[in-house]
Amino acid sequence: MSRKIILLNLALLALTVTLIWQARKHYLEMKAHEREVLRQSVRPRQVLPPPAVPAPAPVAAVQYIDVAQKTLFNKDRNPNVVVEPPPPPKEKPMPALPTYFGQIRLGDPVIFLAFGNGGQKRFYTGDKVGEFKLIAFDNEKITLGWDDKQVEKRLDELKAKADQGPSQSSAAAAAQPAASPAAGSPQIKSLSGPAVLDPAKPDSVLGPDFGDYRGCVMNDPTPAGAVVDGYRKVVTRTLMGNSCHWEKAK
Repeated sequence: MSRKIILLNLALLALTVTLIWQARKHYLEMKAHEREVLRQSVRPRQVLPPPAVPAPAPVAAVQYIDVAQKTLFNKDRNPNVVVEPPPPPKEKPMPALPTYFGQIRLGDPVIFLAFGNGGQKRFYTGDKVGEFKLIAFDNEKITLGWDDKQVEKRLDELKAKADQGPSQSSAAAAAQPAASPAAGSPQIKSLSGPAVLDPAKPDSVLGPDFGDYRGCVMNDPTPAGAVVDGYRKVVTRTLMGNSCHWEKAK
């Protein structure tokens, strides 16, 4: 056992001596290489001289023309005349909207409109209403065309006010046909409102003038097709009963 330990110690000693010898050898070689490098002289690198700077050109007076033209003390020296564009054209004011008095939606729908204090007239879709064009309408709103624009308004906003007089208010009520009191009974409805027949006047059977036609009066005994003062009586049967009006005889 002691012999093996002695041999192991000798082997370790030999390995240690070998490592020390190799380290010293490497150190001596490194020092020799260092001395050899330090003995060498560095050759200076040849540097080319910078290019010569070109001489500035002589100053000419024309080079200062921009300064002279744009001087802040005299704007008239600027030859470029600034032309201001013309102002955009003012938008054409929209004319007053017509007054709404009612509509009849039997067959081809018709609406009753008026301008200012003028009398009301009937209009169909596509008709000219003053400066407007009637595009469409229903029970709640109306669409008018003006100057390549569409103006949409509620009918409540165009209704006749109370201060426009009783004549227009009665005409507005005349545009709405009254309901039949008894279904199936041949009642004659009046488009002009509750006017009373006066036998003393020959034209009492003709109601208010709506332009191309006139309304009927209450309790008018004139038969359908009768011609009075150039107007022919027309009676139309509807779901709510009969509706009558006078149109110009052709």
